[in-house]
Amino acid sequence: MSKLNASDLIDLRRSLVSLASLMLLMVLTTGIAGLFAAWSLSEFHLRTEKTLMEASAAVSEARSVQANFKLQVQEWKNILLRGHVEADRARYRAAFRAQAGKTADSLKSLPAEVDRLQLLNDAGAPVKLTDLVDVPGISAELAALNERYETALAAASAEDAMDGWDPMLADGLLRGADRELSDRLESIPVALRKAIDASLHKSQQLGAERFDTLSRFVWSAILFALAMVAIMIWRILRHPALAR
Repeated sequence: MSKLNASDLIDLRRSLVSLASLMLLMVLTTGIAGLFAAWSLSEFHLRTEKTLMEASAAVSEARSVQANFKLQVQEWKNILLRGHVEADRARYRAAFRAQAGKTADSLKSLPAEVDRLQLLNDAGAPVKLTDLVDVPGISAELAALNERYETALAAASAEDAMDGWDPMLADGLLRGADRELSDRLESIPVALRKAIDASLHKSQQLGAERFDTLSRFVWSAILFALAMVAIMIWRILRHPALAR
């Protein structure tokens, strides 16, 4: 090999510096690609965990609707069993109406709380609570039943009622009326739990797909970096100064 002149040495040095710079750039590129993939997967899993936690709270809220309704029925029974004295009857009636309002309010707010969770169906689209259960229909049934309660109270408190208060009459007008509605309220958390399980399965599927996509992205970045470095090394090895 002949002695390198100053011009060839400078040119070769520039090529080596370019190679080192390229290698550094490729390391940074693959590092950034890997960090992005890790961040993306982490964010996805955090969002999924947050949704599941909020979904569990929504199931508890759905069960609390039925619990509120059971308390409402209990307050109704208190009127019938302990409302013989007018003052006591007024107190139990106020408690019953307050509990009825709480049941209606909790049922009314439930769809918005569930819809905010963005649960996914098999197609990956958001699921609304009203797609699972006829919440407006249940709310209408609850309102109609509350009107029947008020009608029964009015009839049992009429002047021609026995001693101004006839609990047997009120009980006869409403006996068994709450059973079907209680069953429909129970169907809400059951349907919601099934939707959550389906959404979890879909999220796991989407997570696996995202992992595959990001893995291909990182490997593509690594292969591209290796290819660029190999090309640069090949060009340096073909440098006229090294070919002498």
